[in-house]
Amino acid sequence: MIELPRALLLTICFTLTLRCPAQPVWRETTPEQAQAFAPPDPPREFRGVWVASVQNIDWPSASNLSVEIQKAEIIRNLDGLEKMKFNAVLLQVRPSCDALYISSIEPWSEYLTGASGISPPAAGYDPLRFWIEEAHRRAIDVHIWINPFRARHFKAKSPNAASHISRTNPAIVKEYDSYEWLDPGEPEAVEHTMRVVMDIVNRYDIDGVAIDDYFYPYPKEGVPFPDNASYEKYAAKMRADAPPGTAIRPLTRDLWRQQNINSFVERFYSEIKRAKPYVLVGVAPFGIWKPGFPEGIKGMDAVAKLHADARLWLMNGWLDYLSPQLYWSIDSVEQNFVRLMLWWAQQNTKERHLWPSLYTSRIGLETEDVSRNWIPMEIVRQINVTRERSGNPGFPEPGQIHFSLKVMLENRGGINQAIMSVQPESALIPESPWLNEPAFSKIDWKAIVAADNTRTALAWIPWEFPLGPSRWVLQVRRGGEWRTLILPGGRAGETFETQGADTIALTPVSRTGALGRKRIWHAAQNGSN
Repeated sequence: MIELPRALLLTICFTLTLRCPAQPVWRETTPEQAQAFAPPDPPREFRGVWVASVQNIDWPSASNLSVEIQKAEIIRNLDGLEKMKFNAVLLQVRPSCDALYISSIEPWSEYLTGASGISPPAAGYDPLRFWIEEAHRRAIDVHIWINPFRARHFKAKSPNAASHISRTNPAIVKEYDSYEWLDPGEPEAVEHTMRVVMDIVNRYDIDGVAIDDYFYPYPKEGVPFPDNASYEKYAAKMRADAPPGTAIRPLTRDLWRQQNINSFVERFYSEIKRAKPYVLVGVAPFGIWKPGFPEGIKGMDAVAKLHADARLWLMNGWLDYLSPQLYWSIDSVEQNFVRLMLWWAQQNTKERHLWPSLYTSRIGLETEDVSRNWIPMEIVRQINVTRERSGNPGFPEPGQIHFSLKVMLENRGGINQAIMSVQPESALIPESPWLNEPAFSKIDWKAIVAADNTRTALAWIPWEFPLGPSRWVLQVRRGGEWRTLILPGGRAGETFETQGADTIALTPVSRTGALGRKRIWHAAQNGSN
């Protein structure tokens, strides 16, 4: 049984002796009373924002900032997101086989220090760790966003560092359309990416890992991806491994590429789950699977062009959330937001999370093309549509991920006020029941409540990682109305005004969003129950 520290008890008791007698008296409900005093379930919604580091789109805002300015930007960004009631950031930490964190595998990113491989001036500074600490302090989750195969962006300014994969193992890196790309057909390329991913997962207290739509590169008309060597190695191995006298026909190039990506995604999911089952794995593919799905939809075939069969991954449960990039409007005919969203929901037979990515950065674009220059109401409509469909098959609970942070930093078109108008209160991350740890709901924990005529102090003891809470839900009832506060998992107390409050409920929340044992207190006069 956990005991409250003596110092904490003495502090609360001493405070109360200096004031008038405690009013009201808070009594914890018995199991028989709990139902009568129970609060409503806390609201749930995934409210995420993509934070792009490539080309310094979002953070850091420039590649030559001091550590102090980088930290100040992180704090300002998170303060703004907390005010807008967001609960997750998807931070790009590996844009091009480089690192925005301390790594012994890949070089520092030029987007952080101005040149590939150059360390930040402050020894020991770890941007990712700072993001995580500050985000968790605000009850905001951090999902790392990595690009699994892109090795160099065409707008990169500095030469690749000596420790970059293009220098240490150039045979697995291909040039394509002014980019450099790890060849997904090279087993060493996949091993390298998995080594990077698992290094981050094992060393950092992250909440999720996300990959976007870049698998094989977007094709350039008439220019094939240069993977002849890896394809021939695959075909030769197939023939060599065949039993004597057996005619083996290797997969076609396209099917082989699809197999490469399918195998990678399956392995990506399974290895992360073996290390930390509670870490959510997400994929944000191109929003159209194939033209004609659903009927009337036109656009690129992601399976044929990118060799990315996101429908297969969703149906096989190789991810915890899918965030198709539905970067079209509700009124679009050939790429209709609602019809595409509902089609993806129909494929979600395992009831994973479906949280579409929204193209919020289309607000206020300097273009005469009205279809590409949105007003904030378009995003509000899209948020509302995801909420209206939640609870239906394939759409367990609502959520959205906005691309990207910059539009909110600029408050383009008044988007911040528009978003706050539809998310005025905090929300919990939706639960992932397929990942739940049953022991969490059985953990007992201690808390005390003390009050005077003006304030109530609630103190509790959080327990240790990995089964410790990621959040606390504090609910206070006044005049029949409940107010919900979502607090960080490391918080151990809260003080609020006593006046008018008659019931308090406190509930721990697991890393997978499951609710733990709820404790409820009700106000009673001295000597009463």
